Amino acid sequence: MLIYLIWDIKNSYIRFKNNIKYIIFIIIISFINIGIYLYIGFLLGFSKSPYSHKILTVLANILPKIISIFGVEITRTVIVSRNKNNKILLIFITILLILAEINFNMLITMFSDKELLFKYICSSIIPLISCNILYTYLTLNTSYMVVIIYRLCKELIVFLLPILPNTDWFITGSFETLLPAIIYFVFKYKLLKEKGCIREKRKNRFEKISYIVTFIFLFTLICFTLGLFKYESIAIISNSMIPCFGRGDVIIYKKINNDELRKISKDTIIVYSTGERNIAHRIVDKIEKNNNVLYQTKGDRNNVADMELVRTTQIKGVYVFCIKYIGFPSILLYEYFNNGKVK
Repeated sequence: MLIYLIWDIKNSYIRFKNNIKYIIFIIIISFINIGIYLYIGFLLGFSKSPYSHKILTVLANILPKIISIFGVEITRTVIVSRNKNNKILLIFITILLILAEINFNMLITMFSDKELLFKYICSSIIPLISCNILYTYLTLNTSYMVVIIYRLCKELIVFLLPILPNTDWFITGSFETLLPAIIYFVFKYKLLKEKGCIREKRKNRFEKISYIVTFIFLFTLICFTLGLFKYESIAIISNSMIPCFGRGDVIIYKKINNDELRKISKDTIIVYSTGERNIAHRIVDKIEKNNNVLYQTKGDRNNVADMELVRTTQIKGVYVFCIKYIGFPSILLYEYFNNGKVK
């Protein structure tokens, strides 16, 4: 079937003149993608790859993936190239190709666990939707080789690297959802410029500004999501810190280094981890014990201090400011997964 599709493309598919230019461009983007992926590992740490790196095993792992990518993308190309003006059919085919790549066995097994199902949807299915929209757009405007090269670079790297970044479901889902959006806007601007759709100086300037602003916003959002900035955020699920902040608020806290950690004083609001969750409470006492510093914390609204003392290794950062009420969606999901109970 794959051989027939390739033969069919050669006889019916209209290639773009600047095909080589697009291929070089997507190779550069792919290497940047790999570089960012490895940089995340340097920030969050690496773990040993679960895949064997013996030559025959590597070939056994990547060969089915290569055939799958070629099959899916050439199928997409044959259909898209013949129905460029049929938007409904293009959407329908994109949905079918998304469904074709979903691991339904894993999806079915997760229906009994709402939290695992939600994480799988966010880390796998939503990125799959984002990527396939990009693939259809690139196929429609460039060529199938551009998509295939990008997918090979993106999806085979996990089989080839001996170590992989320690990313959780949230970081993985955010990165793989937002990155295709950035690539889409970059290609859209490049294609519009080359096709002469951007002619007037004012329009040209406006288009450039809009794309630059969008790119900066998405790139900043990715970096913030990955924790690359000095500031992070958490949603508050209780009213223990009223009136400073309360349930439904999102607080921004500043990550601190060892030198700053030693300077933390009484009355500072800190964010610390108990292993299961993060807590934002105020320091009410600083205790030195066996050459170690421990902190007694308390919620402003609580009558008594917290039972457990906080070690310096538990502290994630210092409270900076809060944004009112925008954390309610996160709280509702949290309580839904925990049967309405706040732990």
